[in-house]
Amino acid sequence: MTVNYMNDGGVGKGGSVDPGMIGKRGRRIFAPFPVLVDMVRAMTVLMALLCTWPLHGARAAEAVWITHPDLQAKVATVLHLRNSVDLAGVPETLWIDVSADPRFILYVNGRRAAAGPATSDLKHWRYKRVDIAPFLRQGHNDVGVVVWNLVHSSGPLAQVGAQTAFYLRAEDSAFEMLNSGPQWQGRIDAGHTSIAAVKQLWRHLKDAFYAASNPEVITAADADWGWETGPLAPAGWKDSVPVIEANATVPWTLTPDPLPSMRYEEVEPGHVVRTDMSATTVFPAQPVTIPANSHVKILLARPAMVAAYPSLTVSGGADAKIKLLYAEALYDAQGRKADRAEVGTRVPRGIYDTFIADGERRKFESLDWRVWRFLELEVETQGAPLTLEKLTVFETGYPFRQVAKFVSDDVQLNRIWNIGWRTATIDAHETYMDSAYWERLQYVGDTRLQALISYAVTGDDRLAVNAIDAIGWSNVDGLTEGAYPSRTSNLIAPFSLIWIGMLDDYYRYNPNPAVVTRNLPRARQVLKWYAKYLRPSHILGKTPTWNFVDWVGQSGQDRDVFPSYDQQGESCLTTLFYLGALQQMARLESALGDRNLGAADADKARAISAAVRARCWSAERGLFADDPSLTKFSQHSNSLAILYGVTHGLEARQILSRITRNTGIDAPEGITQTSYYFSWYLAQAFAHAGQADRYLALLSTWRDLLKLNYTTWPEERGNTRSDSHAWSAHPTADLLGFVAGIRPDAPGYARILIAPHLGSLTALDVTAATPSGPVRVRYGVSKRSVSTTIWKPAGLRGVFRWKGKDYPLTKTRTTFRLPR
Repeated sequence: MTVNYMNDGGVGKGGSVDPGMIGKRGRRIFAPFPVLVDMVRAMTVLMALLCTWPLHGARAAEAVWITHPDLQAKVATVLHLRNSVDLAGVPETLWIDVSADPRFILYVNGRRAAAGPATSDLKHWRYKRVDIAPFLRQGHNDVGVVVWNLVHSSGPLAQVGAQTAFYLRAEDSAFEMLNSGPQWQGRIDAGHTSIAAVKQLWRHLKDAFYAASNPEVITAADADWGWETGPLAPAGWKDSVPVIEANATVPWTLTPDPLPSMRYEEVEPGHVVRTDMSATTVFPAQPVTIPANSHVKILLARPAMVAAYPSLTVSGGADAKIKLLYAEALYDAQGRKADRAEVGTRVPRGIYDTFIADGERRKFESLDWRVWRFLELEVETQGAPLTLEKLTVFETGYPFRQVAKFVSDDVQLNRIWNIGWRTATIDAHETYMDSAYWERLQYVGDTRLQALISYAVTGDDRLAVNAIDAIGWSNVDGLTEGAYPSRTSNLIAPFSLIWIGMLDDYYRYNPNPAVVTRNLPRARQVLKWYAKYLRPSHILGKTPTWNFVDWVGQSGQDRDVFPSYDQQGESCLTTLFYLGALQQMARLESALGDRNLGAADADKARAISAAVRARCWSAERGLFADDPSLTKFSQHSNSLAILYGVTHGLEARQILSRITRNTGIDAPEGITQTSYYFSWYLAQAFAHAGQADRYLALLSTWRDLLKLNYTTWPEERGNTRSDSHAWSAHPTADLLGFVAGIRPDAPGYARILIAPHLGSLTALDVTAATPSGPVRVRYGVSKRSVSTTIWKPAGLRGVFRWKGKDYPLTKTRTTFRLPR
């Protein structure tokens, strides 16, 4: 279809140049008749508008969801769809709304223009608004999309969907021929398939739970190459058909994507650290040729973990098989990890994509992104040599703009901060993720800590708002899902209470109350669900879900033994979570919701606090117990008791001394200790008890991890499954908040408090993000004094606190020199 679009450098390009005043080469000419000039201008505009309509036939129909007529439902599929338009001129803008189920990549004239849609559920299915004008040209234009559904029973669990389908709507009615409908043609790519990841993993990692992206298989001889551009080949291409019959209910409720496009940036591919063939050590900096009838393994290492799209260009080598195996770390013969930089005889284990060459020059690219620090290429050639020409890596993830920095005279602290930030970026895409390699699920417990890192390092709250809303959309009898979006249900009752904590965090760190206000009714449902299980004793009974608090003991029995319950089925630990949520809701209701409900929540919280004191305090141990039997004790219960005000002052400080050692987060014998994840609550308890100066000592646990050369933080202690788990990255936020001392001092970050705890540091230069703009603090410590310079936005009120005294911050730049 042809569209005439004026493009003369003036009106056709959206300019406002007077055609009566411009002559050849842009020189001014005399226009003696202004009225005539105005008429010419008006006629030119009118012609430009009229010429945007199709030259032939009636306007295209409204956009509908389409698919290929031969596509079978519930079958893993890669589908190519094509349309074209001829343009007499290129429009200034051409906005389209585009979506697919479940995933798409849009190409315009062979160039990647967009990808998506952002992960969500069917009631809030995302579409992306894209301006494709920069990709257009005068004359013939090809618009193509690959839609893929590589969902198997085992994953990816975060990928919700109804059936494989595509949707596109041009916002300008002059371009309705681009709307998804019968004018689009499609072909199923028989050469691009996938397999369930567990079939690969269970050979070596049977106990490792996996719920993320599935491996892909590309057989070049059967694949659809060059489909994005050029004339449509008649073989196999068929007119698209509507997915939904007339008058039937459409399963997707389209909503605009609130997030920016994910990053797609070329990064270093890595270097060879081991190979079966010495000539391949120059790859990927230089091409290498694998001889015929050879079997070669090439192990590449990157300087740090990456989430990225790999692209491998090869030539020759008909029938050669190439495997790309992605691993976070290397394993010994017993399946154990050690120093993450050590290679030796260790081997990678993980999922792998498979490419089968056809003798031509091909670029093999997975549709989905992968996560790795080590990438192994395994090549088996047949009767012809294969040349590995190029390996290109395109990093992806949420496009955070890093505002914060942490630079001190302690090199290890700087590394801890940077590793945490890299971990946070690896696990932030269209949702927050517990682990980008293993699950890609947005668990509430993980997400709360990830959002706090985002606030402090970037000031960008969009991904956090998306998470808050999405988790709130999930609803099972009042509870939120433990992870959402997800194709399967996984109720974790305490995570619903942590979601309320996310609302309270947002209220403190961000100035937009609407995010909290619209979620308050949903939060009330969570409290109503919990109220059913509150006993007359004001202690919670056992709820019929997974009452996960933390991984403890690293055994499969954790669900049954932690948290614990007494003979009456009551738990002090889960009650403390409920207490915290009631206090948070009382605060939010009083400020933004129903004050009567807020008062009622506060009254209930006081009664529960008294009950915990009466029934869970062991005078003998000087600790709060995990259940009223007073036989089991943990860092968890005692941290929450301090954090939620059941105890305070000297008693709180004595408790902290009893549940920790001198350094690190480890507990003394007889006390259940926190994981890296739950130690965030332990750190908050220290700060709440007025002992934030102990924070640096807690970080000795992360200093020990540095000895193993992690580039992202692990999931748990010991031989961890995941090497990139952002719930362990919370020191990146707290080094800014506790050590540099930069944190909100009023809801919405309307006021700032800067109260550092420098320990043995002698130099520290820190920037943190706030909604008002960056705040920078520079400290210099001598034997007798501390010099401090603070830069802050003009409209942000605040104080600097040192040794219990507050100093107002009234200028954009303030300098202090105070006794040490």
